[in-house]
Amino acid sequence: MRRNIFIISLLAISFDCAASLATGDLKRKDDLIRGSTRAYLEQTINQALAYSPEIKVADADSSAAHYDIDQVKGQRWPQVQLGTTAPMASFGSGAAPGQRRPGDSSLAVSVTTTLFDWGRNSESIDGATQQAKASVHQYNYTRQQIAYSTVNELIDLSRYRQNQDITLRYVERMRELVNMLNEITKTDRGRYSELVQARAKLLAAETALQRVREQLRQSEIKLSRLTGQPVTLPKKFDWTMRPILPSLVMSRLANHPSLLKAQAESSAAEHQAAAVKAGSLPQINWVVSKNTAKDSYGNDEQWYTGVNVQWNIFSGGSDKAAILASSARASASKSQYTQSRMDMEYQIKNLTLSRDTAEMQAREYKKLSQETDKVSKIYYEQWLRLGKRTLLDVLTAENDRYNNHIAAVNAEHDVYSNNITLIAMANMLFEWLNIHPR
Repeated sequence: MRRNIFIISLLAISFDCAASLATGDLKRKDDLIRGSTRAYLEQTINQALAYSPEIKVADADSSAAHYDIDQVKGQRWPQVQLGTTAPMASFGSGAAPGQRRPGDSSLAVSVTTTLFDWGRNSESIDGATQQAKASVHQYNYTRQQIAYSTVNELIDLSRYRQNQDITLRYVERMRELVNMLNEITKTDRGRYSELVQARAKLLAAETALQRVREQLRQSEIKLSRLTGQPVTLPKKFDWTMRPILPSLVMSRLANHPSLLKAQAESSAAEHQAAAVKAGSLPQINWVVSKNTAKDSYGNDEQWYTGVNVQWNIFSGGSDKAAILASSARASASKSQYTQSRMDMEYQIKNLTLSRDTAEMQAREYKKLSQETDKVSKIYYEQWLRLGKRTLLDVLTAENDRYNNHIAAVNAEHDVYSNNITLIAMANMLFEWLNIHPR
């Protein structure tokens, strides 16, 4: 009996020391210079920006859109067409004598210059210019999204790493309880049911640890996908940042790349509708042409120059349908811009509320964690030394303690994540983090 009491006392002392160390680790605040945090973020984000295939695609699309402007502008210049004809045979009494054999080939050249097109070419140029602006805004939006995804995933990586540390301590505590009860049941078989309860809690804790490790691994894979290389978060990392005001986000909302892109696409659709409408009207061109083919008398044809009027009087309704379709697309682009703006304003309000709520919850869970630390220690002592508590009370207190610490970490990281999202919506991610991407 004395040997049993001695073993219990030793285990209790070691268990109390481990609990004190664990509590100290949770309360300890890393003393970190924000400059090193900023440098790490800058390095990781620049790596993601340099690696991202999405940015390369957006860059290529932007280059193509600018080439489209040159393509449309080229229509303003005289259009020179060159062709050749190689006759195989000539039929009828009026057939030209020089157009009977393949060797009697002729060359034709035509120069067409647009004199008046009701603004079709000008509208097409303006439409292509707006599309190029939209592609630039899409490129900037893609860069911001890659940077935002990288930072947000780093926040999740920090969340899961802290959750893993807390869960490891919880597993170790459950394992110590099981080991202690193993020793007790060797001399007191009547307490075997307590051992079964402790083992069940240990298995639950180990399952929670596996789940957290899986989340951590998935976050590492996502960061590897974003940066093209394995990412390891420094052990000491300070996520402290000033909360951005919703009024500032609202004031900067008009500069968001996605809204600027929608605005440019709406303007491009309007110009395209005007170009299609102008294309259905008569087109006046100046034509200069020459054909080396022989006439029926064997003489060379003369140079021709004059005004040419082209007008598709009947096209089966296709011109009218094209005009209506372009107008509908322009109207849809305007509605899409309005809808996007409304959605973003709603999202800003929702994110601000979620961030402020998470900040309040983080403070409360930290206070609650301190109290449950005390409750856990008191219950443990009352169960072990005084017999006033059951093992179930102790296990419940330990589980509450673990859940509150996890909830505090999650709420704190929800604050960071929501704040970063608001900063990105204000188009201030690089500026707010004081990062200068290369």
